[in-house]
Amino acid sequence: MTTHWRAALVALVLTAMAVFTASLPPLPQPEAYHAFAETRTLLGIPHFGDVLSNLAFVLVGLLGLTWFLRNRKQRRRDFVHPVEAWPYLCAFTAIVLVGVGSAYYHWEPTHQRLYWDRLAMSLAFMSLFAAIIGERTHHRAGLIALPILILLGMAGTTHWLLTELQGAGDLRLYLLTQALPLTVGTLLILLYRSPYTRGGDFIMAAGWYLLALAAQNHDHAIHALTAGWLSGHTLKHLLAATAIYWILRMLRRRRIRGSRASEDYRSSASS
Repeated sequence: MTTHWRAALVALVLTAMAVFTASLPPLPQPEAYHAFAETRTLLGIPHFGDVLSNLAFVLVGLLGLTWFLRNRKQRRRDFVHPVEAWPYLCAFTAIVLVGVGSAYYHWEPTHQRLYWDRLAMSLAFMSLFAAIIGERTHHRAGLIALPILILLGMAGTTHWLLTELQGAGDLRLYLLTQALPLTVGTLLILLYRSPYTRGGDFIMAAGWYLLALAAQNHDHAIHALTAGWLSGHTLKHLLAATAIYWILRMLRRRRIRGSRASEDYRSSASS
């Protein structure tokens, strides 16, 4: 019965978010979005801080991939079900692509270049969402959700760009795909027990990302406050990369709960 009400609550939140998004008018991307505070050209690199700070994403993504590759023979120790590693592998791969796509966009900000930045971000968000689903409900649910969520993220980003090219931009589906992992993912973490320790690190990672969004919204103010040395958007990249590093830190440090809890989880997952 407990499982039923939790699942019903998650379904209710999903439905409410979908209905609310559909009720909004189309949301075009303002051209002013591309007017970032960082305008310096250094070492031949335009928008220097916003471009260079994307190295943080590439570094964290490569650290994550390296950790998984080095420990692939120990996944039975690190994961209750080794296949639970797949969404994380997709996520860290996508984070490397975020660094590349975002650098490409900030070199010369346009809607078309922004697409590649957002596409990679959607892949990362949806992969982490699938990881949470698999760990909090059933590992098979996470595997089934992974390709579906990735396609949904790609659809939301592609829909936005196509509507922009048609002169009637609409961000609604893209914004929904960004909100789902944060909102429903957090709800799953709060409602369902994890077979692993350090489950609260997901909440910390979300907190780092919310700080990143706040920095982005104060791009020019932070740029002025630091006398042009650091813009809000550059800081956003660093804080968002910290959020991803926090997840890698969690994976390195967490453990499967006591043998009894682990056996119970394996038993429920195979039923």
